[in-house]
Amino acid sequence: MAKPDPIPKFIEMSPDQTSGQRQRAVANPKAASAEMDWVDSFLADRELRPNTKKAYSRQLRQFQCWLEFKHWANVDEHDLSRYKNYLKEKPTRGGKFGLSAASINQALATIQSFFKWLAIRRFINFNPALTLEMVTLAPPKPKDLEVETVQQLADGLSYRGQLSVRDTAILGLLKHGLRATEVSKANIGDFRDQAIRIEDAKWGSDGIVPLAPDTCRDIEIYLGWCVQQGLDTSSGEPLFRSQSNRSKGQRISYRAIYNLVKDLGAIAEIEESVHPHRLRHTFGTQLLLEDVPPEYARKLMRLKSSQTFERYAKRAVEKKAEDVFRKTIENSTSGLFKQKN
Repeated sequence: MAKPDPIPKFIEMSPDQTSGQRQRAVANPKAASAEMDWVDSFLADRELRPNTKKAYSRQLRQFQCWLEFKHWANVDEHDLSRYKNYLKEKPTRGGKFGLSAASINQALATIQSFFKWLAIRRFINFNPALTLEMVTLAPPKPKDLEVETVQQLADGLSYRGQLSVRDTAILGLLKHGLRATEVSKANIGDFRDQAIRIEDAKWGSDGIVPLAPDTCRDIEIYLGWCVQQGLDTSSGEPLFRSQSNRSKGQRISYRAIYNLVKDLGAIAEIEESVHPHRLRHTFGTQLLLEDVPPEYARKLMRLKSSQTFERYAKRAVEKKAEDVFRKTIENSTSGLFKQKN
């Protein structure tokens, strides 16, 4: 006589996992993330650029590890508040304690976005991040450089020896608001019709940047130098190549461009910190000071976010207000700004 089929026994599992699951999760976070949360689905749903998606994933995985893999549905306001305080006290690589306000806010914004998505998708009944507040940022320091300072950087090019031809062209593009990574990624074919094409840029800021005649001439002189050196100048080749012994002929790196600007600052004995991105801020501020309409200036900088552009506009307004005030003092006849004899 055949034996009856066994009666299945169902075991209800808590969403918080068993201790064995938790240990496996800590040992192998990638395997655990696929088993127990919605981070991958969240990232797949969002229209994010690769670097942004990587940053979101890193922020959420760090938070998840800090939670010791507590199920997302069980995270509450107290957890978020404790994590915020943890970020304020977290040791940094530089030996300090506490991340910068901007770094903390970046982490909190990622968490807010994730829990908003969970609530919209009805994976959770209540969004615990609704009351999560950002850290107050200190007033930003001016990041643009004075035009005289930029000219001092250019004066240092003559001390770069055989690299001066290449470096003059690089500095010219940085002065047009290109990021150092964009200069590094540029190919020879991207330069044409007195402009340079930017692709695969940060925050989707692709576009065509028109170039001043002097910069076009500097790039053409550099390309002529490349031909003399026997370098391949076909359209798909890197626009700028390394000339160091270790990587000669290869695409120039972001670090090399960063060091170039730092070296020019040292040659000019500029006391303030100088780096490539400050030239981008200088470009944006100067456009507005030269009375370029804001909508055109924003287009030339390839900025989609009006909030980001406000940083440049604010600095330009401050400088214009100061200049107008100085002229007002010079021409004033009211006596308000002059002492009586």
